[in-house]
Amino acid sequence: MKPNTLLQALDELREKQRKIEDAWNRLGDHKLLKFFAEILPQTLNAERGSLFILDPKHDNIWIKCGTGVTEAEITVPKEGSLVGEVISEGECIIENDMIDRTGTHEIVGQQVGYSTRTAICVPVKSSADNAVIGAIQVLNKKDGKKFTEKDKETLENLAFQIQMNIEHIYLRQELRKLGDALKSKISQLETRLNKS
Repeated sequence: MKPNTLLQALDELREKQRKIEDAWNRLGDHKLLKFFAEILPQTLNAERGSLFILDPKHDNIWIKCGTGVTEAEITVPKEGSLVGEVISEGECIIENDMIDRTGTHEIVGQQVGYSTRTAICVPVKSSADNAVIGAIQVLNKKDGKKFTEKDKETLENLAFQIQMNIEHIYLRQELRKLGDALKSKISQLETRLNKS
């Protein structure tokens, strides 16, 4: 193939890649996840709610959206955090006495100026292989009340609804990585063609 023809094909490929990135960026708003994060506390008569995403490559967990926080403002390790324990075990945890529990929540609480008294956290599982891909956490039941099995059932139902959105986040991240790799390959090809 002639160098000019290859350069034209590369330009077309680059344009297609740009269009795909633009489409993903427009969808990157995650309005449904933000909506869920907003209604979580109201649904369980609590103060705060958050959606966490597992990053299996770096073995940490970051907040996607939540009450009073911004995306990725909070990153917690799998070890030593309630969310990490839920993600590792794949089971709901209700903790109605967080003041006596030591862990990452104390450090995060100091960073964001918030004290956790009670918490409930459920895993979000992949529809494809049932692997845990994230978690929903709700903090501080109002009026001094405790989280219940009914709260657990409600959150597990919400987790089922949220799973598709979180899986789309994973897919977008993978597509972005592929796009970056493609950009690199295109640049290498252009360099070779321009030297010819």
